[in-house]
Amino acid sequence: MPKNKRSWEPVAVAPPALSNNQWLGLGIIGTILLAAGILQLFNFADFANNFAIAGINPPRLWAALVILGELWGAASFFKVRLSVAFRAVSNFWALAVGIFWFYASVHIAAINSEVVVYPSNMGSNYFGHFLSQSSGWLTIIEAAILLLAVLYALNISRRKPAKKKKK
Repeated sequence: MPKNKRSWEPVAVAPPALSNNQWLGLGIIGTILLAAGILQLFNFADFANNFAIAGINPPRLWAALVILGELWGAASFFKVRLSVAFRAVSNFWALAVGIFWFYASVHIAAINSEVVVYPSNMGSNYFGHFLSQSSGWLTIIEAAILLLAVLYALNISRRKPAKKKKK
């Protein structure tokens, strides 16, 4: 082995072997995560301010982590070649974001029913200020659907990559 050559090289592998309908479903989930991350970037100051009001410190770091998680998590839901490590980290971020939004929706709805300390739309700030909802059962159901969709997508995407056809 040459001295200047690395002992490993990242290799992009084919996406999992899924049907077109399954890829369509995964693409919808990926698009939702991608749209959420991009739209939250447009009003990052307000998005981070919600974390500050909720007492989550440092708010800018947590807001950036949520946006990073949404953007990176979306990558594994599209039919593209990714390295195994990149796809694994992308799956982790997608799951973490799904859990975060479900927890935030439940937590904020519970707090808002007792004392209004948190912003009423923190748990439903999926798309920044472009889709403003008040926290409640509807946002909890939306977050639960997102989390279940991410879990389902991660389960079906664990299949082996498609093999190349020999000519």
